[in-house]
Amino acid sequence: MSAIRRVARPIAETARAAPPVPPEPLVSEEIAYKGYRVEPGSYAVSNGAWSPRVVVSLKAADGSSQRTPLYATSAARFPTREEADRRALDVARAWIDAAVERRRE
Repeated sequence: MSAIRRVARPIAETARAAPPVPPEPLVSEEIAYKGYRVEPGSYAVSNGAWSPRVVVSLKAADGSSQRTPLYATSAARFPTREEADRRALDVARAWIDAAVERRRE
């Protein structure tokens, strides 16, 4: 007669997949340029790419301000928000430089 002996093997813990991490909230670091307030606000688009966007505002004498959103004129997408924000700041500087030049004329 043969005896069958069951051997208990230790159960190896398998690594559980970490839950998806929500994206960091967009924190807008505003800067001043030639009297204008510039707020980068690039946004995520499909496939993890980022599209450049910035909001430019100028306070009027009465304390009000008009906010103007600007977008990059090309369809370029960037792999990180920081890169997209840098491009958006370039767009804002060019727009502000043109606005300042128009006021001089």
